[in-house]
Amino acid sequence: MNADDVISLRRISALFWLFAYGCLAGSRALRDSASVDLTAQIDSIVRSDVAHGFFGSILIARGDRILLNRGYGVMAGVNVRADSRFWIASGGKQFTSAAILKCVQKGRLKLDDPITRFLPDVPPDKRTITVRQLLSHLSGLGQSYASEEQTDRGVAIRRMLADTLVDSTGKRFHYSNSNYQLAVAIVEIVSGMEYKSFVQRELLSPLGLRNTGFSGSVGARQVLPAVGPTPVRLRSSYWGGQGYYSTTADLFHWYRALREGKVVAPTIAEVLFEPVTSIQEGQAALGWFIGKTEKGETRIFTRGNEDWGPNALLYAYPAHDAVIVILTHAGNAPDGTSWSRHVLGQLEGIALAEPR
Repeated sequence: MNADDVISLRRISALFWLFAYGCLAGSRALRDSASVDLTAQIDSIVRSDVAHGFFGSILIARGDRILLNRGYGVMAGVNVRADSRFWIASGGKQFTSAAILKCVQKGRLKLDDPITRFLPDVPPDKRTITVRQLLSHLSGLGQSYASEEQTDRGVAIRRMLADTLVDSTGKRFHYSNSNYQLAVAIVEIVSGMEYKSFVQRELLSPLGLRNTGFSGSVGARQVLPAVGPTPVRLRSSYWGGQGYYSTTADLFHWYRALREGKVVAPTIAEVLFEPVTSIQEGQAALGWFIGKTEKGETRIFTRGNEDWGPNALLYAYPAHDAVIVILTHAGNAPDGTSWSRHVLGQLEGIALAEPR
C-alpha cells in the first residue's frame, strides 16, 4: 500500500466517523425533540386538570429512559415536585407479593403451600387456602380491615381468620386486604424478621429506593398532605404491611428492577405477572393486574385508592417498553373517577404514540 492509498483510507475513515457522529447526533436531537413535544402536550392537558383540582407527580418512560418526570399543582402551600412523596395505598401490595417470592427463592416456602403450614389455629373452612390464593385474591375472604391498627401479629391473624368466607376458596376473585396481611404474617414467620425490616433489607435498600417506606417512619413525615386528614393508622406504626409511601421515580426503578431480575431471579419474577384468575378489567396476577388498552394492547398495572385523597397507579405497556406512573392526593376528578385514572385516560394515547 503506497502513501496515497493510506491517505485515501484515512479520509474515508474520517468521513465514516463524521457520518456516524452526525447520525448519532441527529438521533439524539430527534429523541430530545420528541421529549420536549411530549412534555408540551402533557403540560397543556395537566394545567387544565390543575385548574379543576388536580395536583400530583407524573412520570413517563420508554425503556430505561425517563421522558418526563414532573410535579404539578400546589397542596397546602407546597409546590408538588417530581420527587414529592405520596401514599400509594394498595399499590404497596406489589411489595408484599415480591417479598413472598423472595422467600420462595430462599427456599422458605412454595406458592402452593397451604397457609396451615405457617399460621396457627386456622379454622376448618380456611385450611385449604394457599399462599398463591392469598396473592391472587382467590382465598374466598372478603374485603376487611380486621387487622388495622393492631400492634400484635397473633391478634391480627386471629381477627382476620375469624371473618366469614364470602365465597368458596379458589372459586372467584374477591379483593381483600386480609389476603395480603396474612401474606405479611407468613413473610415474618418464615424469615424470622419483622416484615418492614425484611422489605427494607431485601427489597428497597439493595435498589437504593430511599424515597419509599412505611407509615410511622421518619421518612413518612415528608409525605405530601392530602385533601383529607391523614387517618390514625398512618400517623403511627402498626403491625402489618399497609401504609407505603413512594415517589414516581422509585416506583419506576422498582418496576424495571423486577423485570430485569434484580429483585428475584427472572424466572421467579415472571410469576408475578402470570394471569391467575379473571377480573372485570382482565385478569389478576400476583399483586399485579393485566388488561388491554383501547387498541387491544396488553397493559400490566397496579394501583391503589384511599377515600381521603391518595390514589396512585403504575401502568406498564410491554409492546412499547413504556411505563406511566401517576401519584396524587387529590381524590376524585369532577367525573367521579380517581384523579390518577382520569389523568391516565388523557395521557395514555399520547405517551404510547411517541416514537421510541
